[in-house]
Amino acid sequence: MNNLDLSVIILSFNTKDITRRCLIKLEQAKSYCEKRLGNKIEVIVLDNGSSDGSVGLIKSEYPRVKLIISKENLGFSKGNNVCLRQSKYPYILLLNSDVYVEEESLYKALAYFRVNLNCDSLGARLNYASGELQPSCGNLPTPLNIFFWIFGLSLIPFINRLAASFHPRDRKFFSKAHQVGWVMGAFFMLKREIYSKVGGFDENLFMHMEEVEWCKRIKDAKFKIWYVPRIEVVHLHGASTSFDLSSSFINELKGIKFYLKKHYRTFYWLVKLFLIIGLLLRIIAFSVLGKTKRARVYLEGLKVI
Repeated sequence: MNNLDLSVIILSFNTKDITRRCLIKLEQAKSYCEKRLGNKIEVIVLDNGSSDGSVGLIKSEYPRVKLIISKENLGFSKGNNVCLRQSKYPYILLLNSDVYVEEESLYKALAYFRVNLNCDSLGARLNYASGELQPSCGNLPTPLNIFFWIFGLSLIPFINRLAASFHPRDRKFFSKAHQVGWVMGAFFMLKREIYSKVGGFDENLFMHMEEVEWCKRIKDAKFKIWYVPRIEVVHLHGASTSFDLSSSFINELKGIKFYLKKHYRTFYWLVKLFLIIGLLLRIIAFSVLGKTKRARVYLEGLKVI
């Protein structure tokens, strides 16, 4: 076994055409990488109960893909855990079905591990279909930076940097390779050693904040997480959720609540109070501005805190 052999894990849920494009691009990157490194790459796809013909497509067009069929939508955490148990190689890549890799993406990522021995896992630069940067990493959430975030203070550049925001906005943060607290699970490569020692995702989280919570445990186990912008991919953000980004905010709030109760239990009730006040202020502000749809999202947020 080559020590750079790679298992690629993809979850698919009612994104047949997008998944097809993802696999086309992945096959090109796989071929390029295997020729350059002489390694082996397995592709594992878990279909999360799709009803759009995704299973038939993968069976007919990609017979070499290891297809796992679930009768129900297991979600991000449980679905990836199923695949992690089935994977066999020293390196693992979690790849969204709505991510299109470049020909050199896999090669560059694996090569980075060889030149940076201080790197145990990494995330790539994610670009929207337009080519614009998608922020895809940050610092781990803490009671302090959650306080600044919910009150909108993290929008102020000075505070955003000072408070080590878990949603950085400074483009310089994404301009060079460096250690970070978390990277987005859309493209997340790691050494198998991490999975062996830390375990997989917390299955109490169905969608959103799963990778952040996992990265918290990865960091606590003294592994290093890097953001490497020279590795670039295209991410059709929101495709697997029909581009309903209002639900993303609600699910993030649910995830933050779970994260705080698990890792900052002592401070949870204080931070919960801040979240409630912050959401109320947002409801008032956006109602006054006539943005009632946005206000309703924050009202819904109060119900999950």
